[in-house]
Amino acid sequence: MKINLKKLTKKDTLRHRDTAQMILKHIQEAPKNQPVTLDFHGIIFASKPFLHELLSGLLDREIHYTNTNEEIDSMIKLAFIKPKLKLKTDPKIRKLSTLILS
Repeated sequence: MKINLKKLTKKDTLRHRDTAQMILKHIQEAPKNQPVTLDFHGIIFASKPFLHELLSGLLDREIHYTNTNEEIDSMIKLAFIKPKLKLKTDPKIRKLSTLILS
């Protein structure tokens, strides 16, 4: 099954999880043993949340990509990488709600 994401969504920028869920519903119509090819022709940007939602829903399928740009390739990789940076909270910094109520 080949899916042209621009034709299906009528968008050149894919940002939202609900858009990914709509695509997943479309894909569910195909047999599970059929590979899925995501055609990014005409898509200039796909957000990390969009890609995470879409690709998480396709973990049980064979997935192929075509016509991705460098930015989309990077975002696909980032969609499943957990951040390694742990931030420490500075006790001298007050919460915004504390500042507003003061």
